[in-house]
Amino acid sequence: MISAEKVNEILGIKESYELPDRLMELLFSDKCQRIVNEFRGLEEDLSYDWFSSYFQEEHSNRRAMMQDFTPKELCSLLPALDGDYETVADICAGTGGLTIAMWNHNKNARFYCEELSNRAIPILILNMLIRNIGAIIVNKDILTGEIFAAYETKCGSVKRISDVPEDISVDVAVTNPPYSVKFKFEKDDERYKDYGVPPNQFSDYAFIIHAMSLINDSGSVLAILPHGILFRANREYEIRKNIINKKQLSAVIGMPDKTFRHTGIPVCVCVFKNNSDDVLFIDASKDFDKKNKYNVITHESIKKISGCYHERKEIDKYSHLAEKDEISKNDYNLNIPRYVDTYEREEIPELHTVMNELASLDVEIYKQQKELIRQMRQLTSEDVSKRKELKESIDMLENAMENRSVQLELKL
Repeated sequence: MISAEKVNEILGIKESYELPDRLMELLFSDKCQRIVNEFRGLEEDLSYDWFSSYFQEEHSNRRAMMQDFTPKELCSLLPALDGDYETVADICAGTGGLTIAMWNHNKNARFYCEELSNRAIPILILNMLIRNIGAIIVNKDILTGEIFAAYETKCGSVKRISDVPEDISVDVAVTNPPYSVKFKFEKDDERYKDYGVPPNQFSDYAFIIHAMSLINDSGSVLAILPHGILFRANREYEIRKNIINKKQLSAVIGMPDKTFRHTGIPVCVCVFKNNSDDVLFIDASKDFDKKNKYNVITHESIKKISGCYHERKEIDKYSHLAEKDEISKNDYNLNIPRYVDTYEREEIPELHTVMNELASLDVEIYKQQKELIRQMRQLTSEDVSKRKELKESIDMLENAMENRSVQLELKL
């Protein structure tokens, strides 16, 4: 991972807060190629976003914008779920982690990226230039639809564009949107007429519906989402019901918790795709390696998930293929434990084993009580009343042991 100090040195800044303005200035100057080449010289591995940690620590707005950057292991799962694409949309692209993951699988793919943060946009552009990724990058508020600026990267150069294509139709859209953002939705908003208007306290389905509007008829949406979208009631229940009845949900995959840096909540990966006759539920929440305080998704887990998804097969205590009728009977609740039973029944021990353990515990208790009495007899006091109270306590404890003392002494 490139250090913050080295990033600041290349850009000629002293403090990290200066980066967005300085980088944007350099990208649209005759120094652009030199800056790109200097970063390329620092790291040969182009398969991940070098700047995610830098941006997350120095520039992201966790409180206001709920920014939490996608772990690279989770990024690598999404292209494994859709191996055949030429065009990709990255919604809430951040600095480009998911775009880079999808580019790893197809170096010739064309990208369309939308991102609200004008502090992330310069790094997103730089990541595209470093890898010669062709992309249209739109600085946009997805919830309001307002566009602030747009750029195009092509053949290692970048330019500002004034006209953003309105007829976006891609093979796959990927997104890890900010979770549960509050927004006042208008009830007559045309974008939601086929599904229902999201609730003001949760914007998750707004991002999903937007991503679905960008894919072609055979395309898919791969979304990293909080589990609340699977079972929350009221307006989200209606949206969920409409999506399922329209046969647009293909899979729900439960991932381990503590995979993100700033939140311990578990997430799920949902695949939305037209003409999905059933929904594959996968519980991959136990497949991880522990690394310090984080859970890291393993390469083996990614292979198992993608293999199960593509074959759409049922695996005991891991996956289940649910028809629409089954989901309807569950009142459109998509909570994974309703469909994948991971309960492991404990083996019932033999009766003689239990009795031996109880007898051993009884003996140990008796030993401890005898030792307690021995120590109590060593206590003394000049206060007559306290000595009397101590003797009564010893007598009480000895009387309590008397009924079983013979049997226990034999065992001792």
